[in-house]
Amino acid sequence: MFKEIELKNLYRGSVPFFLSQLKGGTIFLCSSNKDINDYYNTIIDWYHGKILKIDDIENENDEYRKKYNFLELLKKEENYIVLVSLKFLLSNFFLSEELISLKIGDNINFKMLETKLIENGYKKTYLIEKPLEYSIRGDILDIYSLSKEDPIRIESFGDEIDRLTYFDTNTQKSIDNVDSIDMYIDKNKEKEYNFLEILEQLNNKKINFYLENLEILDYKLENFILKNRDKEMYYRKIYEKILEKSEKIKSKRLDIDDIKEYNNIDKIKQEGKNNKIIILSNEKKRYDDIFKNYKNIVIKDYPHFEGFYYRDTLVLTDREIKGIRVKKEIKIKKSLKYDNINQIRENDFIIHENYGVGKYLGIEIIKGKDYLMIQYAGEDKLYVPIENLNKIEKYISELGKTPEIYNLGRKGFKRKRLKLEEEIKKFAKEIINIQAKRKTALGYAFSKDTVWQEEFEELFPYTETKDQLEAINMTKKDMESTLVMDRVICGDVGFGKTEVAMRATFKCVTDEKQVLILAPTTVLAEQHYERFKERFYNYPINISLMSRVKTKKEQQEILKKIYIKGVDVIIGTHRLLSADVKFNDLGLIIVDEEQKFGVKAKEKLKLIKENTDILTLTATPIPRTLNLSLLGIRDISIIKTPPVNRKPIQNMFIDKNKKNIKEIVLKEISREGQVFYVYNSINKMNYKLEELKNILPDFIKIKSIHGKMQPEQIKNIIHDFESGDIDVLLTTTIIENGIDIENANTIIIEGIEKLGLSQIYQLRGRVGRGNRQAYCYLIEDKEKKYNKKTLLRKESIEKIKGVGGGFELSLEDMNIRGAGEILGEKQHGAIESFGFNLYLKLLNEEISNLKGNYEENQEIIVDFKETGFIPKTYIKEYEKINIYKRISKIKTLTDSKEVLNEIRDRFGVVPAPVIKLFENINIKIRAKKIGIIEIKEEKKGIYVIKFDNKKINFNNILSMIKAGKCELYGNDSIKYSKNIREFFKEYEEEKIERI
Repeated sequence: MFKEIELKNLYRGSVPFFLSQLKGGTIFLCSSNKDINDYYNTIIDWYHGKILKIDDIENENDEYRKKYNFLELLKKEENYIVLVSLKFLLSNFFLSEELISLKIGDNINFKMLETKLIENGYKKTYLIEKPLEYSIRGDILDIYSLSKEDPIRIESFGDEIDRLTYFDTNTQKSIDNVDSIDMYIDKNKEKEYNFLEILEQLNNKKINFYLENLEILDYKLENFILKNRDKEMYYRKIYEKILEKSEKIKSKRLDIDDIKEYNNIDKIKQEGKNNKIIILSNEKKRYDDIFKNYKNIVIKDYPHFEGFYYRDTLVLTDREIKGIRVKKEIKIKKSLKYDNINQIRENDFIIHENYGVGKYLGIEIIKGKDYLMIQYAGEDKLYVPIENLNKIEKYISELGKTPEIYNLGRKGFKRKRLKLEEEIKKFAKEIINIQAKRKTALGYAFSKDTVWQEEFEELFPYTETKDQLEAINMTKKDMESTLVMDRVICGDVGFGKTEVAMRATFKCVTDEKQVLILAPTTVLAEQHYERFKERFYNYPINISLMSRVKTKKEQQEILKKIYIKGVDVIIGTHRLLSADVKFNDLGLIIVDEEQKFGVKAKEKLKLIKENTDILTLTATPIPRTLNLSLLGIRDISIIKTPPVNRKPIQNMFIDKNKKNIKEIVLKEISREGQVFYVYNSINKMNYKLEELKNILPDFIKIKSIHGKMQPEQIKNIIHDFESGDIDVLLTTTIIENGIDIENANTIIIEGIEKLGLSQIYQLRGRVGRGNRQAYCYLIEDKEKKYNKKTLLRKESIEKIKGVGGGFELSLEDMNIRGAGEILGEKQHGAIESFGFNLYLKLLNEEISNLKGNYEENQEIIVDFKETGFIPKTYIKEYEKINIYKRISKIKTLTDSKEVLNEIRDRFGVVPAPVIKLFENINIKIRAKKIGIIEIKEEKKGIYVIKFDNKKINFNNILSMIKAGKCELYGNDSIKYSKNIREFFKEYEEEKIERI
């Protein structure tokens, strides 16, 4: 796009275009990680060689991977660009010889390769999760090499490599098939080299070596040396040699005062009369329209991070015109999952809907078939075939209560169930009444999407996830209906709930109605205000903020505007629920983190929301909200797909000592990050601040905030933290909501025993908002004795690994706090007896039954001589039950094919018993579709097929009998004497012939 950019007139915004025009190898030493990422995100669109960005080193494994990639680039590539940080160039390098090359068709010896892996420190595990692990499952070998972003899967056929793929550690499914792979498997540290020695060893060709902004790099060197005094001279020497070898450049930026002027479109038009201007933006359509009569102004459909001068042309971006920073989406293939706390594990209490609570003992094979073994009272054991997994739930009930376990064959549980079912029926009627009342309340039906709405949505700078789109579509559908919307959007921090709210807001405002956005804290209200102002910048929509920061006079002015419709969107705290707030035409209420509002605020909200659409946003819904949503009293949309590049936050429990704190903070600061330190005591805050200052070096800047400070003061300190002027922010739980700072990727939480589970989860969500590894350190006081609830809370935090666990955590919260308190005393006994999962299932069935739309899931009985199962030698037991759960949810032939392909991919050649299992599943699916209720194999190859008289097509059956393909057997059955799969083919043929 921009060619022959001169080195002497280099702007920060033009650096990527300058680098893209270079030939051969280029190493560019950047002055900040922000520069590395900004330059990289543009270079990938314009450069045809290899690009490597090396910003921060997260951990030792990350360091090895980046160094291996760097070495490979220098060895193999002709044209490349390396964007690199000073810290990386000052580190030590190695030349490794333990390179393994794999190619489809080559011979492979798993035993020899396994020996090499063990010698190099690899650990054997069943399913791989992190580097330096390997797994052998039959003819499949998985290896997570230090040199690769993703682990590799090698599948052999005999001694030959048959398939090579990269796979996702979370889904365990293959993501990329390749013909060959080169990987390093060792940690060779026998000889270390510095950066310049590596260049001499590996590359004799001329390299373009540039160094950006010497003054900043000098400062960074001094900071680095402060933390590494023992090797000061060594680092200074390397740095001096780097200065000698590199060409120094200074990248300018557009003048800050000039930038502010370009916020005014008229200023651009005026300048465009006589001067050339190029505008780089995703909003080409809009700018084409605005500047259609200005020949000197050219619009390019390309989002760029910053403007610059190119020869005699001024290049502008949305940063200059709108004052916003363009964030380009980085597309990656990884997906992330959260642990399912309802997963059944050995020795868990589980409940069978016919026999009650027992203890799960594992899987047992009986006559070639898998059964779940459950221990009941005494020596009683129940063996449940895997096809009946739908009758079993994990038992979740009151905290600390041991469930009552009955003997099998006695009527104890059945009697109790009959008695409690009466209570469930009464409660189901109450729920239907609430639902009916809600559905008869008429609300405003909003218009369908306009062209403006489509344009607004196109400007969203990221790709929506599947469930985010679903949440958006369901919200719009609710709004367009005459029924009053009451929808909960549940999604983890940073998963895109706010965008759902923005699109709903736009829809409401374009119908000339007002929107009320409620946040629990001033800080969160202000953040929403800034985000909404930025997102709605191009549209004539009046957005106002009501907060404690406003004077009484300003508040009165805002109230007046709300009443006369001078405000379209009003954002604030519970102050907006006061009696003096009068709306002209309120169409939508958006509530963020409802659980943070007090009882009085919720009561006031009930009064104003009766006939107004309401949208609730939450990361961890309170159990009552969750339950009402599950019962259909409120609608719920769950956004559980994480944004691209989001890494799971690592939880760690640490001892309370000064050395730990110092190491954690210095580790984060050394990678140019920032730290939250949560200490929830305002009275002792100054003491803690002094303690931290004494522990940490003088160059680390620390400030504190708490709820009793003036809002303006809090706002300024948070702004300084966001700008990078503060390294450590000591804070109370005031930051629980509304702080979104990408560069803060470590949080230390002290006093976990005084915090709730969802509160810890929300605090933890303050970090990990960008694409870097984030850490949450929870301080344990070993000398303290924690109560049972705190210990259970600790267990739950350890379970929630990764991202997207807010919804699951709410279910776990029910377990800790006791599900009985959610629905009141009347349902207490039922929940205690059935556990929460089964109770909810029975309640939903009864609600559907009373509505007349309950369809009992009729089990198709298939009794064959060979049933099929998963052999122990093929899949280990704890993973086998997960696969069986997947199988039990198969509804269609497409589902069946997908699950079988996944099994083949993950565990290798599928053995005959598993193939048989899936054949029988497919027969069940096809049987159900045409109205068969039972297929019994009387003798080898002779089947009795029983059908449902209401569903089966008698004409087809009669045609088959007449043609001698089968014979009548009783009133509702036939006898068939060929391969059972032929039956379905012949049945369909009869149908086709008649047509």
